[in-house]
Amino acid sequence: MGVGSQQVQGPSRTYRTILADDDPLFREWLRPVLENSAHFQVLGEACNGAECIRLVDKVRPDLVVLDVYMPDWDGLELADYLKKNFADIKTIVTSSHNDEVYSRLAEQDGAVAFIPKARLSVTALLDALR
Repeated sequence: MGVGSQQVQGPSRTYRTILADDDPLFREWLRPVLENSAHFQVLGEACNGAECIRLVDKVRPDLVVLDVYMPDWDGLELADYLKKNFADIKTIVTSSHNDEVYSRLAEQDGAVAFIPKARLSVTALLDALR
């Protein structure tokens, strides 16, 4: 099935996704969780902000899942940059810290949601994207 045929509207939509997190163990956990769902296709992974921007520019995903704390750019800065430069790409910010301030900051920076890593799941992502 080609990439273009994955662009289905409605409940069966598949989000072409990039994971950006400096923790390889977290990416190792999240990638198969998403790939085992019919709703996400992981196009690549980035371990820092610069790598994320290069990857976004190359593959033009529908969604980028961003960690708050990464080397060089944090997830909030990246959400803001992506919103300004790639307005059609949705971002979801995540962190191991469940601080309500991140939710407000993520929204201000153009992310569709902040989801604490402890609550991150396919269902939580889909709910945020609706």
